[in-house]
Order: sequence, then C-alpha cells, then structure tokens
Amino acid sequence: MFSQVIVTLAIIGVLAFAMSGCRKSQPKSPPGDDEVKTAAEFAAEAEDEITEENLDEKLDRLEKEIEADIANEE
Repeated sequence: MFSQVIVTLAIIGVLAFAMSGCRKSQPKSPPGDDEVKTAAEFAAEAEDEITEENLDEKLDRLEKEIEADIANEE
C-alpha cells in the first residue's frame, strides 16, 4: 500500500514537472516599437508636412518610391 502511494506521488510529480517546463516566451520588442500611429495622427502629420507649395515635390517623391518598390519586387 505504501509503495503504491509513493509511486502515485512520483508519477504525479513527474507529470506536473513535465507540464510546467519548456514554455516558450515571446521575444520582447525593442523600446519605442510599441508606439503605433493612428490614422488621425498620420492625417495630422500630413497636414503639417504637405503644403500647396511642396505638393508636386512630395507627389513626385512618392511616385518614385512606388516605382522603385515595384521594380524591386520583379
């Protein structure tokens, strides 16, 4: 009887240890990466940066970036 109790406790201990071990933790992101801009923040930033005077320049720059991205994908 005593040996059965010891074996049962040993099995329970091994199972508890096996179930709790080797948990993979997610890697922590570097500081500063947690901040994500909202659509309203992007819109406010665009209103500050884009004016009628530099509209054509900004548009040309964006078109060149898009063309370069397309060329890199091919």
